[in-house]
Amino acid sequence: MDSKNKTKYEGNDLLQLLSAILLVLLWGYAGFSKLADYGRFVEQMKLAPVPLMKHLAPLLGIAVPVAELVLVGLLFSERFRKTGLWLSFLLLLVFTLYISLMLLSGLRLPCTCGGLISKLGWRQHLIFNAFFMLISLLPFLWGRIFPKGYSPRSIYK
Repeated sequence: MDSKNKTKYEGNDLLQLLSAILLVLLWGYAGFSKLADYGRFVEQMKLAPVPLMKHLAPLLGIAVPVAELVLVGLLFSERFRKTGLWLSFLLLLVFTLYISLMLLSGLRLPCTCGGLISKLGWRQHLIFNAFFMLISLLPFLWGRIFPKGYSPRSIYK
């Protein structure tokens, strides 16, 4: 059997797939958790020290989880996976800026995340988000460092 036909995914494609799987788990869980506890999610957003957020909380209560679930769809699609990875990075960046604002405010507000993720403290959230931001960028960074056609196995030949 030809080694090229052993697996459909190799190198950067495999890294993209693994990153997408991790992000699908994150966004799927977060999106469904927020929709399942919509009322609590909206009420916690209204506590944020951002005046506009207080007024937009009901709309954001739908828009944020829907955006997260749209990302799940993009990441599932091989055709739109790269777009899903970039948009995941951007959404995580927005969440990280929000978390930073919460930390800087000095207020001890509850997290607006859903499910188990809401048990993290604000600083833990920053680390969590940084990890997933790296996961979303890793396929692009890998592609820059190791051009197409590069295989780590080739250095041993």
